[in-house]
Amino acid sequence: MRTIQTFQIETLDNKSRESIHEFFLGLEKRFSKEGLGDTIYNVVQELVTNAVKANLKRTFFQSHGFVFDGGESYAAGLSKFKESLNTISQEKWKEAAHELGFKVTVEIDVDEERVLIFVENNAVMIPEEELRLRARLARAMKVRNLIRFSEQYGDDTEGEGLGLALVIMLIKDAGFDPDYFRVFTRDNSTVARLEFPLLRDYIPIRQKWQAFGKHDQK
Repeated sequence: MRTIQTFQIETLDNKSRESIHEFFLGLEKRFSKEGLGDTIYNVVQELVTNAVKANLKRTFFQSHGFVFDGGESYAAGLSKFKESLNTISQEKWKEAAHELGFKVTVEIDVDEERVLIFVENNAVMIPEEELRLRARLARAMKVRNLIRFSEQYGDDTEGEGLGLALVIMLIKDAGFDPDYFRVFTRDNSTVARLEFPLLRDYIPIRQKWQAFGKHDQK
């Protein structure tokens, strides 16, 4: 039986966390796979946190007149944004994101073969952000220890990228292939896609499309 569940999030508050967590715990019971619920929830929570933060950054830039161009205005805005995370209340952030139309959508598509998850935020990465993200993902694939990752690849420009490294390591530690994790742009959004196989002979999306001589349709 196929199930599709969608969550709309502006800021990751306790209510949102509890709703998502309960859904994944329900999947754990449905498939009788101990630990599956917490494993997927921890990964998704980290991705949602990153997506919400990306949207809040855009909210802050638009509200304060900073330019998202990777230049001096971007650097100055980023510095001020980091400061604001500790001074502006969650309710104020939520109001600002709502007014500007920024949101994060979590879509969970489940059948007997896999749990397929899309975490989408309606903001496209600028080239500088995408280059940094790709570099962090490549580095995280090579390192198993989060502390070692921070020591070797620390970059405080965007908070050291530890969130993405944590996502990769959680996926590895749970026994899943990190190649099933993808980040891409679609229309005017940035999307993180996760595949959690439930069968030993599961064929991932990318491999299915390659078999037909086509690109991964994401």
